[in-house]
Amino acid sequence: MSAVTMTDGSAEIVRGALAAGVDLYAGYPITPASRIYEAMIQAGVGIGCPDEITVIQTLTGAALGGRKVLTATSAAGYALMVESIGAALAMEVPLTVVLVQRMGPSSGAATTTSQGDVWAPLVVSGGYQIPTLCPARLEDCARLTATAVNLAEQLRSPVIVLTEREMVSALRTLDTANGGQALLELPRPVARAAYRGAPEDFRPYGNLNEFQVPELLPPGNPVAQTRFQASMHDEQGLIVKATPKARHNVARLQGKVDGNAALFPPPRLDAQAGAETLIVSFGCTDYAAREAVHSLRARGAKVSHLTLLTRCPVQAEAIRAAAEGVRQVVIPEENLFGLYRKVLNGERLFEGREVAGVNSFGALVTPDQISAEVLP
Repeated sequence: MSAVTMTDGSAEIVRGALAAGVDLYAGYPITPASRIYEAMIQAGVGIGCPDEITVIQTLTGAALGGRKVLTATSAAGYALMVESIGAALAMEVPLTVVLVQRMGPSSGAATTTSQGDVWAPLVVSGGYQIPTLCPARLEDCARLTATAVNLAEQLRSPVIVLTEREMVSALRTLDTANGGQALLELPRPVARAAYRGAPEDFRPYGNLNEFQVPELLPPGNPVAQTRFQASMHDEQGLIVKATPKARHNVARLQGKVDGNAALFPPPRLDAQAGAETLIVSFGCTDYAAREAVHSLRARGAKVSHLTLLTRCPVQAEAIRAAAEGVRQVVIPEENLFGLYRKVLNGERLFEGREVAGVNSFGALVTPDQISAEVLP
């Protein structure tokens, strides 16, 4: 790649996926995720499916057989995937889903950017949360996609890359001159934990590694019988009711996410000494937030800026620390309802501070809209 390149988030997501070792993409074309679909087919690792239900079920079988898998969709397609994603969560299947937000509900406005699917990864079934990363800049797209694939492998879990039409479709300049080559550097691929113990000791949902994740044996292996079970099950993968062992096994699904917070990308903090306002942004609204911070500081306002790269699990400790000492928190989102603001308020991260939402529907949040909410 040359020092200055025009590219978009779709191309960067594909670059990150391939670098992480994704060797099977299954998809169904849907705007605005279709560029990812097309590029993965052109790369020789993509196949088309008749619908989104088939997509996830195809990837589930392939992943349990040893493939690294990924798909991309938008809200209408994700709605069809949800039941199978829940099954993958229960079976502990490593797969990555890129969810590209567009204005909704339903088919909505397929070519209009939005951040209306913020809650989609938070609850699949039974209250379980799917690990979710969110690129905030073009430079994040490849790295966070590769990180998501690695997390899926390490945690044996579905992982979502939540982004927007604006991020995947808008051409931007990627400048790697003057030391900017680091923008292209990606994390090394990781391998899922493979069982290497005695055959008689193998338990499909036992033999936990340091991440509290079961070591995997693919079907057809010569070592031991394995089972993949979406219903409540014990360590052997056998269907059971709410026995103590089964409850522990199901609780572990959330525990292995919450207990491995160090694996997730931390937020970026642009702190200003004596700041009275903290702007918290994610996704493509980060561009407007950064411009607003620059303008506000030029006018003498003291403002800090926190960019979230992990949406789930909520990185409460880092967010709470960034808000220390400020009297106001401003959260811009491209939806009508302040969806992620409600999540953060529910975590009681900003008690004693004024929390202001900046919301836009059918259009990008602007720097002036953000600046207008900052207290004098």
